[in-house]
Amino acid sequence: MRRRQALREERTEALGEPRHELRTAAYRAAAAARALAALVDAEEVRGEGEMEDRHWRPERAAALYTRAARTLAEAAEDVLTAAVRADRTAGDSWTAVGRALDVSADTAARRHGSTASPVGPVGTNTPDPS
Repeated sequence: MRRRQALREERTEALGEPRHELRTAAYRAAAAARALAALVDAEEVRGEGEMEDRHWRPERAAALYTRAARTLAEAAEDVLTAAVRADRTAGDSWTAVGRALDVSADTAARRHGSTASPVGPVGTNTPDPS
């Protein structure tokens, strides 16, 4: 019983850093999403009334939306990587992670194995092959 409690406390302590990484990545993704939405909003407000001029073209950087969306996609990928790391540190199997990603356990491990904590089921420190 004490060993189980010690393992639980060890796991909880080990989750501190992955949870911090996940929270940080989520805030970065939220900021990127807000920035993209603000770009769209700003152009809509600025463009009203000026669209009647056929030759009007907004003065903005090329591919502004695409670059902002790419930043958001990269931030979302960081969130996913941090979430997998946190789930694996919490003891979730590659099978559980794969189900959440709608892929096989092998595919999940192949895509995220190098970034996830090598923690298997509760009580072990070996990677879970499933």
